[in-house]
Amino acid sequence: MRRLLLLVAILFIPASSLLAQDEPWRNRPSRYGRTGADNFFELMPFLGYRYGGTIFADQSRLFRQDVDVESSTNFGANFAIPITDGWKVELLVDRQNTHFTNGAGGLFAPNDRLGGFDITYFQAGAVIPFAVSRSATPYIAVGAGVANLDPRVSGASSDTRFAANAAIGVKVPINRNLGLRLEERGYFTSLNNRDNCRSCYYNYNHDLYQGETNFGVFFRF
Repeated sequence: MRRLLLLVAILFIPASSLLAQDEPWRNRPSRYGRTGADNFFELMPFLGYRYGGTIFADQSRLFRQDVDVESSTNFGANFAIPITDGWKVELLVDRQNTHFTNGAGGLFAPNDRLGGFDITYFQAGAVIPFAVSRSATPYIAVGAGVANLDPRVSGASSDTRFAANAAIGVKVPINRNLGLRLEERGYFTSLNNRDNCRSCYYNYNHDLYQGETNFGVFFRF
C-alpha cells in the first residue's frame, strides 16, 4: 500500500520547477530545430486498471478447470528514446498483482479466489504519433517482449513467455518538460505448450489476452 501511495504522489505532485515553465515554450524550436517536433527523451511512471484474461485448463497444470484473472490495478514505467521526427522507441515495464478466480460468483456476487498471480510485462516497441499539435499528440504504439507469469500457488513456479502489445492514446503537454498521457493498451501472451508435448493439440484461442487503461505523467528532457 505504501508503494502505491508513493507512486500516486509521483504522478500527481510533479516538481514545482517543471510547473513553473512559461507558455512561450510552445513556439520555440525543438532541440533538433523544427518547431513542434517532439524529439525528447521521456520517462513516465503510470497507474492503470487491467482487466480480462483466462488461464485455460488445457494450457496449464495449475487447475483442472478454466480460471479467470481477476481485474485489478496495474503500475509501471516506460522510457521513450527519440529515433526520428516524433517517432520513439519505448521500453516498458508493466506489473499487475492479482488473483485467480473461479468465475462462479454470478452476477454482482464475488468470485472465489484460488491463489495469487503476478504478471509483469517487459516490452520494447515503437510509439508513432499522428495529427501532431502543440496542445495534444494522439499516437499508436506496438511492441513485443516477454511476460513473466508468477502464480502464488503451492507447488507452482514462475514462467516467462513471449508477449506482444498494442496501444492507442494521447499525450497532452503542460509545458516543455512535463505532460499527461492517457492510453488504452492490449496484451497478448502465448501459452503454447507444444515444446513440452509434441503430440498435444494447441488451441490458438487459449492464449492469455488482457487489456488495460493507463494514466501517467511524463517528464521530457
